[in-house]
Amino acid sequence: MLPNHHLPQLIPNRIQSAVNRLQAAVWTHRQPVAVEASRPQAKQISLAEGQQLKRSQVKPCSFWGKLFDQRWCRVTLPEAADDNTWMEWKDQGEATLYVADQAYFGFNVAHVRCRLPEGTQVVWIQSSCIQSAIWHEEANGMAAAGSYFEGAFIVKRDDMAWNAYHDLKCLFDLAMDQRHRENPQVPTTLNGAGLQAPVDKFTPVYRLMLRGMEGACNVLDQKGIAAMRRSLAKLYKQLKVDKTFSKCILTGHAHLDLVWIWPERMGELKAVNIFATADRLMEAYPEYRFAYSQPASYEAVEKREPDLYQRVKERIDSGKWQATGAMYVESDTMIACGEALARSFTLGQAGFEAINGALSKLTWLPDVFGYSACLPQIMKQTGVEYFFTTKMTWNAINRFPYSSFIWRGNDGSEILAHVTQESGYVTHMEIDHVKAPMHANQQADVHEEYLLPTGYGDGGGGATDDMLERARRLGSLPGMPEIEWDQPEAFFDRLNRVRDELPVHQGECYLEYHRGTFTTHGNLKASFRGLERAMQVAEAVAAATGKTWNMEDSWKRLVFAQFHDYIPGSSVWDVYLEDLPVLDGHAEAQLAEAGQALAGKGGYCLFNPHAMEVSKWIDGPDASAYVSLPPLSGLPIETVIQDTPQSVEVQGRKVSNGLAEFRVNASGWIDQLSWEGVEVPLSGPAGQLMLYPDHAANFEAWDIDRHVLSIGEVCNAKAKITAVEEGAHRAGIAVTRKIGDASEATVTFTLESGSPLVHVSVDLDWQEPESLLKLIFPTKYAATNARFGIPYGSVLRKQVPDGLQAEAQWEVPFSRYLAVFDEGEREGLFLTTEDKYGATVREGSVGLSLVRSPRVTGFDAHATAWPPHLTRLKIDSPCSDRGAHRIQLAIGRYDAELPRERQPASVAETLFTDLLAYTGQAIAPVIESISGGETLVPHWVKPTEGGYVLRLHEVSGRRGQVNINLVDGYELALTDIGESKAEPTKSAIRFAPYQVVSLLVRRST
Repeated sequence: MLPNHHLPQLIPNRIQSAVNRLQAAVWTHRQPVAVEASRPQAKQISLAEGQQLKRSQVKPCSFWGKLFDQRWCRVTLPEAADDNTWMEWKDQGEATLYVADQAYFGFNVAHVRCRLPEGTQVVWIQSSCIQSAIWHEEANGMAAAGSYFEGAFIVKRDDMAWNAYHDLKCLFDLAMDQRHRENPQVPTTLNGAGLQAPVDKFTPVYRLMLRGMEGACNVLDQKGIAAMRRSLAKLYKQLKVDKTFSKCILTGHAHLDLVWIWPERMGELKAVNIFATADRLMEAYPEYRFAYSQPASYEAVEKREPDLYQRVKERIDSGKWQATGAMYVESDTMIACGEALARSFTLGQAGFEAINGALSKLTWLPDVFGYSACLPQIMKQTGVEYFFTTKMTWNAINRFPYSSFIWRGNDGSEILAHVTQESGYVTHMEIDHVKAPMHANQQADVHEEYLLPTGYGDGGGGATDDMLERARRLGSLPGMPEIEWDQPEAFFDRLNRVRDELPVHQGECYLEYHRGTFTTHGNLKASFRGLERAMQVAEAVAAATGKTWNMEDSWKRLVFAQFHDYIPGSSVWDVYLEDLPVLDGHAEAQLAEAGQALAGKGGYCLFNPHAMEVSKWIDGPDASAYVSLPPLSGLPIETVIQDTPQSVEVQGRKVSNGLAEFRVNASGWIDQLSWEGVEVPLSGPAGQLMLYPDHAANFEAWDIDRHVLSIGEVCNAKAKITAVEEGAHRAGIAVTRKIGDASEATVTFTLESGSPLVHVSVDLDWQEPESLLKLIFPTKYAATNARFGIPYGSVLRKQVPDGLQAEAQWEVPFSRYLAVFDEGEREGLFLTTEDKYGATVREGSVGLSLVRSPRVTGFDAHATAWPPHLTRLKIDSPCSDRGAHRIQLAIGRYDAELPRERQPASVAETLFTDLLAYTGQAIAPVIESISGGETLVPHWVKPTEGGYVLRLHEVSGRRGQVNINLVDGYELALTDIGESKAEPTKSAIRFAPYQVVSLLVRRST
């Protein structure tokens, strides 16, 4: 007999073999069980309804369904379950297991087995034809004939083998990770034959792990599994490190895109699946902690499975489950207007208060395509103290510098923030998934903890039992952090103790990725903005009349549309074909309600839904008229008609109205432009259309890559140029030309009497696949920065070559307006749009993105999860935005010293929202005047009990004082976005840069 060998290079293959033997020994007594299933159907029905359907026996290893079909399955066990009876469900689709008619567990490719309660003999399974757990290595995609169903089985678990497998596997994985870190030339995989990697220059701990595991394998061969576990326990104790200098806080996570590669109804079923799985895992693993955001999902689960919702509430009350996140859905933060973004917080906090009995302290946004500079202010005013994301680690050019930091908003509001570096929002408890964020924790010298959300998302059910077992073993081993399950808010409470030692990041968190989301699916963004404007009008009417109607449903629909794979245009066709009519329907319904609230006996009146004076042309009952209305008032038309301003003159290709003048050249572009006698320094023809081949390297619906903007060409097909007139008050030049291979555009440049704005409309028949179309306004305005509207306020971004941060911002978002200018912001040009959100701004040249037509998600690399041939939809094109578009924008003179009504933000608020015509009684204005503080712009009027909230926001980074005078009988009080206070104030109100000012207007007490 030979003594122990001294060839450690042979040990890894020996251990791998033992791991495989143990894994094979875990699941025993596997026997198939018969499954009866109803016919797949597109309509979703409840368990009670499903139990009434006719069923037939399902063959194992078969395919079923079209995309998002449902079938109900009944399984009868050969005998009642004992305490070790597990059901195994093998399907590429998702399924929810029902025991005793209760949603009990979620099956997916990451969760294929569930222990059944003793005595169970009949179970039901709600099965969906949808790719489950798309991030899992066994997620193979939908097959040509539908979801692949392998079968249902009853199995037993050998708990001794199960535990021994995890004992050995965790140590072995750690050793292999250590081997590669100590010598990167050693491959990460083992080779069964040939020269084995030598163990000549390695640390003692690696050698100790190898020798200890081999000893355990010897015990396995000699004495069996139980003895092996005792041997491994001694090795774990020997390897334990008392001081790790780092602590990994695990939070169970199941990131759910409410819509994405599935429509909303499937997102609701995924929530049921996730909630049931998390509830079951907490029963088996008392240490497990799970967190979930988005009250929209809790509402869906309560509606679909009220008993499951009550069990979740009990888990929340026990402290094992945390409902947190602050927002109603995980919203995009760039595209919405300020009030719409704020309502995601106020609706969300109302939802969390209903669930928890308290507001959420944390905004949870792991996956959003950039973070607006106004977010800290909104958070601070709605009860939020903390912020978490992982997405900033997706930056392509400049690494985000911090892990834990103070995020200071553009107004100075401060929020404690944490970014888990080197980690996504789907982590699996592999060695590198735990170590990488530990090593990348930039503030580890200040706070040893880092937060690691753990589990499969998007229908993967969150953590698995394997992950939970690994978490029990990996903490405090050599090179590993201490590991503990806890809730996110508790993590932040501890981090808050060292907040004075953390770095500060001020302004927006700009994501250097996914820049196409500001433009993709322009028709969706138009419908979204249309509903925003409809809600603005409806709430203004309700505030002015004191009448109420149901607005909550429309607000929830608008906020739901802000979800970060909805409004960015990155979902599948189902989402847009089903939901766009819903957005339009809500807009029509709210405007109709507003009209009814105004209607009554009386004369023909006009209502101004803005809290500022508005002057514009309207099409009256007899003829067009130029009117001027006080803030938030409804007045007879004859009392608001003004003298007709100077008319618009068209002489050849030159158009002027005394306030503005432009000339169109023979090619159909503007080559001369001036406002009030001041000529704009153009660096080339303005109003050119540029067409770009648009092929993103990775994510087509999401990305405009840098190379795209280097290969565009001017659309210089011969133009048809015609003069257009609408009475004496509106006239200009229309330019029609072919675009690309099969498209056509008419760009119309007009002036209106009494207005210095150049109005631009683009009537576009767009048929170019995988292309981007921009409208170019090149100027010589040379300031270092350009100014971009954001939901509340604005932000300055570099617009001249100035290092990598400037270079990385080749396509940027803006909300409603942007401006370029010379230093000092006293002379420049601004652009405001009805519903466009993306632009390239470089050295004074503005390239407004009009439309882009990437392949819609599902026709791209996501086709394995959304195979086009399996959809029940009729789809005309695989590309977005093919068809007719009407795009409206305006350009004007920018000067930070101009009066309030000429500020770009004011123009953006009023230009594209019509005055409301009605027959009824006049509504006298309550706001008599707003004077001073010209950069504090009224944004919204929100009705409240006994009055309304007037929301203003500072837009240019200036401080000052505004005087708001009300008519007799009314008073002002300071409140905030969350309406948590009401402090009486006088009419003179001081404000700070970028501050959101909320004033409660009510009758005097």
